[in-house]
Amino acid sequence: MIKRILFICLFLVQFTAYSQTPGVIIGEMNNGTFAINSNQNSLIKAFEWTFKDGTKVTEMSITQFGNEYYLLATCTYQGRKRIAAVDLDLVGINFVLNEDAQFKMCSAVACENCRFFFENNKIVACKCEETGTISNHCHYKAGAGNGYFVSFQRAVKMAKDERN
Repeated sequence: MIKRILFICLFLVQFTAYSQTPGVIIGEMNNGTFAINSNQNSLIKAFEWTFKDGTKVTEMSITQFGNEYYLLATCTYQGRKRIAAVDLDLVGINFVLNEDAQFKMCSAVACENCRFFFENNKIVACKCEETGTISNHCHYKAGAGNGYFVSFQRAVKMAKDERN
């Protein structure tokens, strides 16, 4: 009887925990390292489709800046470097991509190496590494990440259809 009650309680706790986690688990933290799960190709396609201009992802990782976590992509477009970041939530050991995440982009205009600029551990602008200032050498854009989320879901569905 006690085992049955314990099983039901554990089931309800697990169900409640998962029902409060909207979004998609895309990775996990394991012994202080961040790993992307098997959806890596779909995440890459979602970045490329979100740009809609031929941008190609060259690197992708989960990165921590302060207390915030981001899915960070290093990209190229017409021979120039671009970086993009999508906000992630850490739920337990899992990194969750939510539909309401922010999508941030930094493009090199007249600078070889643009980086995100942080204020209060949040990405708020871009700066050129060569000049060390926030200027028109790097173009920063931020907005709702629901387009990225939809592109990701579409890429996952296409990958699943290809396997079947």
